[in-house]
Amino acid sequence: MNFPRPRSLSGLVLLGLAIIALPLVAGLVTAGLQMRRLAETSERIVAEGVNATRLTQELFAQSVSLERQVRLYQVLGDPKLIQTYASQDSRLQEIETRLDQQLRFELAHNSLHTFTELRTSISTRMRNAASTPPDFERVLGEFARMQQMAGEISTQTNTQIDAEVNALRERTQQAQRQLFWVFALLIPLTVVTTLVFSLRVGRPLRQIDRAISELGSGALFRPIEVQGPVDLAKLGRQLEWLRMRLLELAQERNRFLRHMSHELKTPLANIREGTELLMDGAVGNLQSGQREVMAILHE
Repeated sequence: MNFPRPRSLSGLVLLGLAIIALPLVAGLVTAGLQMRRLAETSERIVAEGVNATRLTQELFAQSVSLERQVRLYQVLGDPKLIQTYASQDSRLQEIETRLDQQLRFELAHNSLHTFTELRTSISTRMRNAASTPPDFERVLGEFARMQQMAGEISTQTNTQIDAEVNALRERTQQAQRQLFWVFALLIPLTVVTTLVFSLRVGRPLRQIDRAISELGSGALFRPIEVQGPVDLAKLGRQLEWLRMRLLELAQERNRFLRHMSHELKTPLANIREGTELLMDGAVGNLQSGQREVMAILHE
């Protein structure tokens, strides 16, 4: 049985291109889809990680603020402090609800559940504080447990983020291996075709291969430039857009962490300096009760 075959040079060239293009296009499409999925996953991990970290920090800070209200009420006995406590307790409950949606590890959920039980128990006592004075020693002990639970939740959240990052790294390595085998199968065809075609086809393919490898390994600071046929140049621009997007995400994460650190240090330093000035008598001598309150604030 005779199969039709091309008789002209252009037909042979088209046949050779078709033989190479079929697996090559399949590999490039797979790479593009995998890179897009990896980019989406990376963006989700960064967003969820930042949100979970912020919520755990708010959880700890809000529990400390509640403890401060209880200590003030223990010293001053002002009923208005109970109202302030209730308002801050509602805020803490909202943080717990939002954080519960971010957690995926069972241990983190259990720690958060214990934290919620302790907060609910303290809230019940504080609502009835006007009629039934609470056991402040026991309440403050439960606050210590709450803050311990908050620390455990923070640790478990970091473990969750690390696990997702490791899973993403494994997927990236798997994608690299798949791409490696795809292009390894093309080596014999590439050798034959290289003798026929010029660097106009070979050079952009090498550029794309290098760009995919660099994206997979996390090397985002080298611009991706693909010169050659229109379709390959377009793919190079898409990979360059992907590189810039991943770089923007990494820079945005670093900016957020720096800003968050700065925003925490400044108000805490102001509070500490202010309480030290008051305790040193910068604006006059304090009474014993006032000095006790300042000591609580300073601590």
